[in-house]
Amino acid sequence: MEDRTEFLNYINSRPLDVHRWSEYPEVNEFVNEIYNKLISIKGHETTSKKLVKVIILDLYVAWCADTDLMIMFSKDNNSYKAKSRYNELHIGKTIIKIVEGLVSNKIIEIKDGFNDRVKGIGFQSRIWASNDLKAKFRKAKFNQFQIQSHSEREPIVLRDENKQPVEYKDTETVSEMREVLSDYNKLLDQTHIDIYNLEKPLLIIGKGKKKMRLQINQQDKFVRRIFNKSDWNKGGRFYGGWWQRCPKDYRKRIMMDGMMTSEIDYSGLHVVLLYSQEGINYWAEINEDPYHLDGINNIDPNIDLRDAAKLLLLTAINADEELKAFQAFRSQSKKGSPEKKMTNDQLKSILSSLKRKHEPIAHKIASGAGIDLMNIDGQITDQLVKVFTYKYKCPILTVHDSYVVPFGYDRILFREMENAFEAITGTTHPVANHTTEYSDILEQEPNHKEDIHYHYSDPVSQRHLKELELFREFKRKPEVEDWVSIGTLVY
Repeated sequence: MEDRTEFLNYINSRPLDVHRWSEYPEVNEFVNEIYNKLISIKGHETTSKKLVKVIILDLYVAWCADTDLMIMFSKDNNSYKAKSRYNELHIGKTIIKIVEGLVSNKIIEIKDGFNDRVKGIGFQSRIWASNDLKAKFRKAKFNQFQIQSHSEREPIVLRDENKQPVEYKDTETVSEMREVLSDYNKLLDQTHIDIYNLEKPLLIIGKGKKKMRLQINQQDKFVRRIFNKSDWNKGGRFYGGWWQRCPKDYRKRIMMDGMMTSEIDYSGLHVVLLYSQEGINYWAEINEDPYHLDGINNIDPNIDLRDAAKLLLLTAINADEELKAFQAFRSQSKKGSPEKKMTNDQLKSILSSLKRKHEPIAHKIASGAGIDLMNIDGQITDQLVKVFTYKYKCPILTVHDSYVVPFGYDRILFREMENAFEAITGTTHPVANHTTEYSDILEQEPNHKEDIHYHYSDPVSQRHLKELELFREFKRKPEVEDWVSIGTLVY
């Protein structure tokens, strides 16, 4: 396994999702047929069958979008904590024996991992469906829409300093957050969310070591709120949904229930929030492009100074010291770009100019303020999720400070973003006072009907149309309750 070429053969993988579940008769019949053929699995039948179901269903979901995708699987007993609020199916270390049994019965295949502590390298085991299991998948009487996250999956996550999940006691506030997310996730589950022009539900993103394959499917829509440092006032952003890992150029091609979408961003949100903490309404009182700089001459002329200043300022707001900000800047710059080669002295020169430009908040730059700002933008997003879930019954996709809604709801979103910003910060949103493009606090794309034609420059794929119709047929079944298509709503 130390051979790099062999290692690359196993890169296309993701962690096992232990939340896969289904109670549809067709699914249970499929799992029972596999379980009954196992000859080496012993133990409590209910527990063993449950674990077999989780593994088989996750392999099926992976296979549906990417037949070559493997599942990362840990053989470490400590990786499984059955008695945890984050493990609603109580998956324990017994799952390791179940995997071994599935392998010995040639239902799945495995590549064992390793951990070389001397060299400081490791490789987690990979599992994938055998050819026989893939043949069974093709003949299955169920489809991917009959597989969801378990209904009791925990959407409120508290992590410690090392980003490990922390057990906690429920409070009235936490229970309310959980109820909102539960209703929101139900709405997402009832909505077909897809990129309309993909012939295969798969995106290849990045190059080289950073190359990744993103599945676009209807199972990766579960959203959580994650709080950090064992503190409910740290973090609190919304995470989850394949669209958060999807480049913006592809998000322009998202359809919800066959409807085109619009995306609106808060511009310079963390900068504006820092100013609001100092009692300054940035757009009303300053109204300047927060990332524009002059007089920087010691950098490569091919570098876009504004883009570099923007990335550096945002990384510095989240870093707790300047050197970490410089490292983060280079890490996030494109491979081979002149930005990637910028020295600490060059970046320090730009950061010093940014501090002079933003003197009222200079003390917050490279101070670790970002995690507190995430708590504020998480509260803003919470306001928007509530109003779209309960008032408009319309799904909204969140990407931290950016939001995607079906076309036609964009003007509603614009207004509700103003309301949410004011409700959380106490600062009046001055959009109506803006006359220059760079200082528009809400960057919209698209917000005009003529922009729609851009999205249709690529034809709608037959794969998308077939999947959408199959989704609609499934949701119309009597056993699927309370389904409402966006297209039936009045907006």
